[in-house]
Amino acid sequence: MKRTKPTNYEAAKRTVTVGEEITAENMVERLIDARRREVPTKRSLSAKMKKDKDFIVIETKRGPTVFKRIA
Repeated sequence: MKRTKPTNYEAAKRTVTVGEEITAENMVERLIDARRREVPTKRSLSAKMKKDKDFIVIETKRGPTVFKRIA
């Protein structure tokens, strides 16, 4: 079977280890450091992470939303 290139979200998700807390902006920075050609926006990453069962949202009053990877 032919393996396909991971989607932008899958590539971003692989940069986070289980138990790590991260913001969408940090994930974008990691993708840029990994020389990824297409980088999703912070807003689109954040929206997908809120729907993903592998991440929980840590409530914050101000500032960027913090996510924790649980699986």
